[in-house]
Amino acid sequence: MAKTSIGGLVFDAVLKTDHTSKVTATSHPVESGANISDHAFVEPAEISLEVGVSDCETGNGTFGSGNRSRKAFAELLKLQTSRKLITVVTRFKTYRNMLITSVSVPDDYTTMFAFKANIMLKEVPIVSTSRVSVTSRASVTGSDQSQKAGSTNSGTTQATTPKQSVIKQATALLKGA
Repeated sequence: MAKTSIGGLVFDAVLKTDHTSKVTATSHPVESGANISDHAFVEPAEISLEVGVSDCETGNGTFGSGNRSRKAFAELLKLQTSRKLITVVTRFKTYRNMLITSVSVPDDYTTMFAFKANIMLKEVPIVSTSRVSVTSRASVTGSDQSQKAGSTNSGTTQATTPKQSVIKQATALLKGA
């Protein structure tokens, strides 16, 4: 079983891990009746970890010796501010393309010689695009005539006198014209 790590950082203790996986169903209102759903999509994964590091030497070489809690805090902030996508390993799953969205470090009398942090991470989906070549219709059909937008032949048109509105017709009748 692999050790829990965040971007290669291994902590002395992993106190809690919350894995969040969501699927969202779309919702579209209709003229009358209930909303309809015609699609669903998977939201990016989210993980919340509560970790700890002691200033006592543990044999774990990730943060060296002396002031290990301060080094752990600095390394986490460095990972967060770099905004680089990292890999998170947990006992349930290995998450790739994760971004540290929040680091919360309470500091009180219980953490005088230690470090306890709540770390929130969110998956950043990576997509790729591809370029496709499209040949013109003329080269496919073997014709030299290129396709162009043209006008439509609507036949012969004749000028007509514009129709008067009902109000104008009624006014003309009243005036006796």
